Amino acid sequence: MMKSLIIVFAVFLALNLNGQNSIQVQEDPRITSLMDQYLRNNRTITQISGWRVTVISTTDRRVMEKTKAEFQNNFNLSTRWEYKEPYYQLKAGAFLNRADATAALESVKKKFSTAFISLDKIPYEEFKY
Repeated sequence: MMKSLIIVFAVFLALNLNGQNSIQVQEDPRITSLMDQYLRNNRTITQISGWRVTVISTTDRRVMEKTKAEFQNNFNLSTRWEYKEPYYQLKAGAFLNRADATAALESVKKKFSTAFISLDKIPYEEFKY
């Protein structure tokens, strides 16, 4: 009895597997159009809102450059600077969430006590996956 049940199950399974090769999906053209529009719209988005550690904000570019060199000698975070009149801001890291940025800030503050975290628009390429 058990052997015949196993044989029937195996034959049924084999017939089912052959039938699965002939499945066809008919996609509504409106769905295709919506997906194409979604992809076109989202290709233009190249940045995401994230967090950075602002190491220093100063009106003296030489101070910012000196701080950048010192920071790079002490930490393994990417740096970039921005000029927002009248301040030069040295920013470090690229974090998706505030908790990660705060953890980095704690170690940075040991050397640069005026550092703080700030929201920033960060290009996707800066995130390492």
